[in-house]
Amino acid sequence: MRTFAHSSYIFVYSYKSHLPMDMSRGIVLHALRYGDNKMVVSVFTEACGTVSFMLRQPRPGKRSGTRAVMWQPLTLVDVSWEDRRDTIKKPHEWSLAIPWKSIPFNPHKSAIALFLGEFLYRVLRSEAANKPLFQYMFTSLEWLDECDEHFSNFHIVFLLHLTRFLGFYPNVEDWHEGMYFDLQNAIFTSSVPLHPHYLMPREAALVPKFLRLDVRKMRAVHLNGAIRSRTLASLIEFYRLHIPEIPEIKSLNVLSDVFS
Repeated sequence: MRTFAHSSYIFVYSYKSHLPMDMSRGIVLHALRYGDNKMVVSVFTEACGTVSFMLRQPRPGKRSGTRAVMWQPLTLVDVSWEDRRDTIKKPHEWSLAIPWKSIPFNPHKSAIALFLGEFLYRVLRSEAANKPLFQYMFTSLEWLDECDEHFSNFHIVFLLHLTRFLGFYPNVEDWHEGMYFDLQNAIFTSSVPLHPHYLMPREAALVPKFLRLDVRKMRAVHLNGAIRSRTLASLIEFYRLHIPEIPEIKSLNVLSDVFS
């Protein structure tokens, strides 16, 4: 049986099963159409890390747009599924954990969500369960949804702090004015590194400034559009040096256009 409850935004798959069930909160990262009426949705779950689910795409109609919200980038969901060894799981239940108030409706926030969803899908596609990481992402996204202004640097602060959970967090205690930032080794240095992957002192100084702030205090650092774009490009390079599988991020152009 499959049921829908439009008023509470519940989207439920239900069927008889004698297998044990896994259930978890999750953050939607990516959705890919599969065939004519199905989608493969990648979700970073609190209990099991990144899990892929096969969902039946709703037919066009009055409620199809509401149900489509369920797999938009960075949507917070509750999901349960059979404890099977299948690479792609079939959800037993799937519902919104917290309906967003502003992210889908604010063009700047939705551009950030689109970019972060695509980027995190590449970064976390094989990530195991990591509850501190999940909690960091969950609470940061809740803050973005509630924030009314001064969130244009959110994705930069968010991704810099995310490195703490991925193993290449820079040690800002070593920094002092005039130092370079070695992207390859994630360290600050007084001399120019012997490779091309580094930030000049002026750009390097932004790293400790952002890392000493959380998302709630990021308004203390002001960047114009050009500097923000260069900073983000350097941050993506930083990630690629430590997670080489990251391809071109297609949504980056959308983000750049919105914040230009």
